Amino acid sequence: MLQRLSLPLSIFAALFLFFSPMAQAMEGPDNHLEAEGIVLMAEPGGKILYEKNSGERFYPASTTKIMTALLLLEHASPEEMVTTGEEVFMVGPDSSTSGLTLGDRISVRDLLYAMMLPSGNEAAYAAAVYVARQTSGQPDMPVQEALDYFVGLMNKRARNLGALKTHFANPDGYHHPDHYTTAYDLALIAREAMQNDLLRQAACSKVHEATVWRDGSPVKLKWFNTNWLLHPDLSYYYPRATGLKTGHTPEAGATIVATASEGELELIAVLLKTTTENRFLEAASLFDYGFEHFRLCRLMEEGEAVATAALTGQARGEEAAVPALAAAGFSVVLPVEAIPRIEKTVTWESSLLYGEALKAPLGKGEVIGRITYTLDGAVLFETELLSGSDVRARFPWEKPAIPAALLLGLSTLVKRRRRYHVRPRRRSRAGRA
Repeated sequence: MLQRLSLPLSIFAALFLFFSPMAQAMEGPDNHLEAEGIVLMAEPGGKILYEKNSGERFYPASTTKIMTALLLLEHASPEEMVTTGEEVFMVGPDSSTSGLTLGDRISVRDLLYAMMLPSGNEAAYAAAVYVARQTSGQPDMPVQEALDYFVGLMNKRARNLGALKTHFANPDGYHHPDHYTTAYDLALIAREAMQNDLLRQAACSKVHEATVWRDGSPVKLKWFNTNWLLHPDLSYYYPRATGLKTGHTPEAGATIVATASEGELELIAVLLKTTTENRFLEAASLFDYGFEHFRLCRLMEEGEAVATAALTGQARGEEAAVPALAAAGFSVVLPVEAIPRIEKTVTWESSLLYGEALKAPLGKGEVIGRITYTLDGAVLFETELLSGSDVRARFPWEKPAIPAALLLGLSTLVKRRRRYHVRPRRRSRAGRA
């Protein structure tokens, strides 16, 4: 009997080997990158391609707003209207703002843009109070209590994402000694945020014009994205950039969580504790390195026919072989030079084998084998192979069926024996007189 490694266990083994944050990345693009904390993560899969002090504690500054934006969209619909309150006056001195003031009515959609493009701290505070009151069921919750409630949601969501070295103290990233994260944790949060279509759309927008209702009249506000990688008219423009958020405080220095995509491969670059210009230059350098040296390799799709099994004992009219379908799909980001070394091994279920073929009958979806992909002897992925169709046996009540030649021989022998036993005896001439 073929030993079977359960599907969840095999997936876990592959994920641990190739997606662990402690996995050894290739030598980076430049040994003299100035950012003190760096992660380059690949999607899909979350594999770390390059890291520098990825688990060390840093201040995130306004990259905090990625989490605030994510929670806003998870707890409110884009068309809901938010009325700003006294929270807009609670931001720290010298805060970046989007131009909102007390009593403004703004849609959740536009409030998202107010946080993500001009990095409005008052917009983050308005979002936090709104979400806290909505989720708690207390529409009159005091502002400070609402802010504390929202910070609790931020930290809970971070833990759920595996960002275990992160602690938030406010919704905007204004400096606080107990407000910190790591490059790796920020990559995890960004990875989740980019799954939200509206957040992704906002993150890659160069400019956005919003309508805010103020004292009963519409007011137009226009915001430009602080991510210079997105602007074609700037020297820092990176054509493959798709987002995401910048930040800066005197204590945090310049920070950025940047994203870029090429084909099906998306990269997330986190740079902490650097300078305003270097964060864009070094993000571009990291992206060039990632796209040049790595590829998304799709090994198989779920339900894809990845092998063919010969059959024996099947009924008349059945095919001579059955397609073997992958029970699960799998893709992995790998170094370009490693992809040709991937090897595929197919093993058939021993209890079904008769010589070199599988014995009928088979049921559609029945486990008939296992496929394993390896790279330099290490298992990348393995999963079960399923029969692609029903296969009837020649005689449903026996397996394998009796060969036709044997049946013909038995039939001939029986007929001969019958003729021998019924042949009449002749009397001798001597006994006839």
